[in-house]
Amino acid sequence: AQRQYFVKNDSVWKAIVNTQFRERTNRSTKIASTSTPVEKFVTGGDVVSWRDLRFKVINTTGLTRGAVSYITEIEGKKIAFTGDLILGDGKLFDLYSFQDSLSGGIDGNHGYAARLGQTIKSLEAVAAEEPDVIVPSRGNIIEDPAAAISALIERIRALYLNYLSITAQRWNHTDRMITLSNHVLGTPNVVDWMPFSSVIQQPPTWYKHLNCSNLVISEEGAAFMIDCGTKSDLEAVRKLKKSGIIKSLDGIFISHYHFDHTDFINDAMKEFNCPVYITKELKGILENPGGYHMPSMTPDPITGLTVVQEGQKMTWKEFQLTFYFFPGQTLYHDGLLMEKRTGESVFFTGDSFTPAGIDDYCFQNRNQLNENSGYLYCLNLLKKLPANVLLSNQHIAPVFRFSPQQLDYMRGVLVERNKLINDLLPWDNANFGTDDQWAWIYPYSQKAKAGETVECTVRIWNYGDTEKTFTLRPNLPTGFKAGKTGSIVIPARTEGQYRFKVSVPKKTTTGVALVSVDVSFDNWELREWTEAIIEITR
Repeated sequence: AQRQYFVKNDSVWKAIVNTQFRERTNRSTKIASTSTPVEKFVTGGDVVSWRDLRFKVINTTGLTRGAVSYITEIEGKKIAFTGDLILGDGKLFDLYSFQDSLSGGIDGNHGYAARLGQTIKSLEAVAAEEPDVIVPSRGNIIEDPAAAISALIERIRALYLNYLSITAQRWNHTDRMITLSNHVLGTPNVVDWMPFSSVIQQPPTWYKHLNCSNLVISEEGAAFMIDCGTKSDLEAVRKLKKSGIIKSLDGIFISHYHFDHTDFINDAMKEFNCPVYITKELKGILENPGGYHMPSMTPDPITGLTVVQEGQKMTWKEFQLTFYFFPGQTLYHDGLLMEKRTGESVFFTGDSFTPAGIDDYCFQNRNQLNENSGYLYCLNLLKKLPANVLLSNQHIAPVFRFSPQQLDYMRGVLVERNKLINDLLPWDNANFGTDDQWAWIYPYSQKAKAGETVECTVRIWNYGDTEKTFTLRPNLPTGFKAGKTGSIVIPARTEGQYRFKVSVPKKTTTGVALVSVDVSFDNWELREWTEAIIEITR
């Protein structure tokens, strides 16, 4: 089942390059850069003989799709070689690798660690073999397999109960959340769903919901737009202007980079000649999307942006606007508070909240879990907004409002989630196992000609509570050259950068060249941990 990752690596990487901007499967790219000679491909039920040993193969989907485990007897003991299915006293290596699709309408983009359901079945299959010892790929040998497997299944289900309790997806897709619940938790199960927030079907008269964006219309007919990601959003503004309902479009605010919020920003800027406002956190991914490897990006750069400061205020007509960095649904996300002089106010949350809770369905969106980051940061901000503020999600027609108790409840769930994930993963901070880009290379993709030299920057978030030294070693295609192994010291809870140059050989063919970097720190040695693409052109 994993054949392509061993013998078709070139085609696998070309597919990754081709889907860079519309990535929806969110599969991990921590796969080998080159092909591997394989003697035999196996599947569950096969038996492989080697010398005087017989290895029974069982299918154990887990950290990877199509993984297998090998069961054999050595000196009277039954041994299970399980790869990364389990390690230690009942832990997983990470969580982002489990992001997956599931039958029932759940695509890979919305399947929060959905493969944990199959993982539990795989763990039960190993337990059924009654091994005396488990030998994982990483970590210590497991001397009490039954206890470790039981502990891991319990930890997985505790995390999933926590996740489901405040998932925003339940507002529009309750059936899908029940599918996920049954898949991971089994049946019967009881999820302590947070009650929906209050929903206001009749928003302020100056607020207008479009397909995937919103308009604020002033008393004199000027308009301010929040996001412009679909053709129907742009067409709606055109019709409103043609009919005289609005006289002008004075500005656009981008909540986040996802294509359904940004695909038609360039068209709107050109047609209405209006400024587009963002915070500095969105600048890079909008101006150079090719430099990033994130889900659901707009392929075309958006330039000429007006960058505002965190908390900056601006008066427009009878409104006061306050701009915020708002790292909810994705790390690259903003929020906008619109306050009318009459006292009405709406906070545009992008896709970060629905009346059911928080929209952190995709690990690859980089939802940080430390205090004062990610959704904990967003919840703190919501508590500081005006008491009567209404919340707007661009995909939902009505506006809504959380009670102070609901804000506290969601915060408590996230604090507990952090503890659950720290118990589940082997890292010294949960974010190392939930953010697959704590180390990544910028730009993710760039073009070069034969004989040219390009620069790559490894960006590393040290999520730990102490200063760490990270050692980096580039891996290059044959004939390419780069600096040797280097190190960088990064303080706790800080991002550091390490730059190196890559020389493209004068004699090379056009196509895709893959650069990867080994990362070592503490007791971790992580081979080919992060990668970047260099497209060789004529």
